Amino acid sequence: MSGEAVGERRWDALVIGGGIAGLTATWDLVRAGLRPLLIEARGYTGGLVAAGPIGGARMDLGAEGFVVRGQAATSMLAELGLRTAAPHGRPRLFLPPLAPGADEQSSQWGLHRFPDHAYLGIPADPLAPDVVAIIGQEAARRAAQDADLPGSVGTGPEDSGDLASFVAARMGAGVLERLVRPIVAGIHSADPADLAADVVMPGLRRVTAELGSLSDAVAAVLERRRARQDGAGGRSVDAAVEGGLFRLTDALREAIEAGGGSVRTRTGAQWLRPGRGQDCAGGQAPAAWRVGIAPTRRGATPSDEPVPDGAQEVVVTDRVVVACSAGAALRLLRGIPNLPASATELTVPVGAPIARFTLVARAPGLNGEPVGSGLLVAPAEHAASYETPCPARAKALSHLSAKWPWIGAELRALHGPDVHALRLSYGRPGRPRPEVDLSVALADVAVLTGVRIEPEAVIDHMLVRWDGTLPPVTPAHRERTTHLEEQLAPVPGLEVTGAWVAGTGIAAVVGHARAAAARLGSSHGE
Repeated sequence: MSGEAVGERRWDALVIGGGIAGLTATWDLVRAGLRPLLIEARGYTGGLVAAGPIGGARMDLGAEGFVVRGQAATSMLAELGLRTAAPHGRPRLFLPPLAPGADEQSSQWGLHRFPDHAYLGIPADPLAPDVVAIIGQEAARRAAQDADLPGSVGTGPEDSGDLASFVAARMGAGVLERLVRPIVAGIHSADPADLAADVVMPGLRRVTAELGSLSDAVAAVLERRRARQDGAGGRSVDAAVEGGLFRLTDALREAIEAGGGSVRTRTGAQWLRPGRGQDCAGGQAPAAWRVGIAPTRRGATPSDEPVPDGAQEVVVTDRVVVACSAGAALRLLRGIPNLPASATELTVPVGAPIARFTLVARAPGLNGEPVGSGLLVAPAEHAASYETPCPARAKALSHLSAKWPWIGAELRALHGPDVHALRLSYGRPGRPRPEVDLSVALADVAVLTGVRIEPEAVIDHMLVRWDGTLPPVTPAHRERTTHLEEQLAPVPGLEVTGAWVAGTGIAAVVGHARAAAARLGSSHGE
């Protein structure tokens, strides 16, 4: 129900959406001396960064780490008094046998260690023994031809721009299919053919053109990472917050409220309009905005946008940050006069249906960490030419109590020795919604780790679904969101942020949100 407005209240700033983008922007506005109001339509803040107790230990239920990229995220952690932590142990890949006739002895799916020197699967040295062991001699020789190709191959404006095409053009199908595709699909829940290379790996195509080869560009990325002092280490793709990523969103909310800001959940924005007499296209500043907000209740499904459920209030403010999901954000932006309709006519890609099954069990066989920190499973649809089908339904397995030592320590303190936490992930783009229960999960554990866990050894388990929450940032979508940002740039006092415009990953979202907040906060006191 929309309801009648029950009153107006002025705030220094209004941030719409309480995910990581909204929390970050609000925190920076507080640090700029403003008193913002943050509203979140759902019942909790943090978005994909969420936590819950499993086996008595509080664990991340959504995102658990972030790709180390730039300083925006790591500097924020330091300022909040949080420490970064590198994952313990090396991850694995669960891959099909090489194509018939290739130099591979086994005819079964098997485990392979991640290459030592690679960036999301792209090797700095395609002829390194650990790369050859995964892709085979013939594919390695093709990948090494990257060094002899002109830097313009795959990097020009006429190229498609998707990650799969870029990697294939430079290094061939072997690197794409057996390294990049399973790693990127596991991390981003999308096929590299559906992801813009410049979003997933910012600057990599440009550096490839400058240095003349993709392998040299990857080596440069890894060298910069080794030089960083943020706790992630030179080989690690991702880092986390010591104790759990949820500590970041908890700390952000606490800092916002301690600094004079306010946070309200179960409250959503219903409409957004320029203040009386404002010409939003005229570049006047500061710009007063009026925003209708109302209590909300859950939608038809957990993935649906919450719906209004109470009388509206009107917030009057000079600064608005729209940091909610794409559907809600576009609905609000369409209320801005003089904004071309073409700017908000976006069809946002739909993310894969994701199910994550976490279990805590007594399993002495896992003490030796047989899969290191975990493993990623090659997409079965891209292994259709092989005679042996994939024996597991999961797309990834994380040995949480090994990967993040604090989880293992807490579980041992609660339950004694030999207790482990595992998380299995399910759901591929274009595939039906995965149906998962304990029996399915335990069967996959046996296949992927070689350790059989009986149901009576399971102490606790939880299934969490994140359907549609990680839409692929395609080159076409990136072009449309860039156009939207260009149209909104002259509108005073308004910023739009969030993963659907910033790109995937915590570091990208945090960096985008901090830049948006800086533009608004810079006008304070003028």
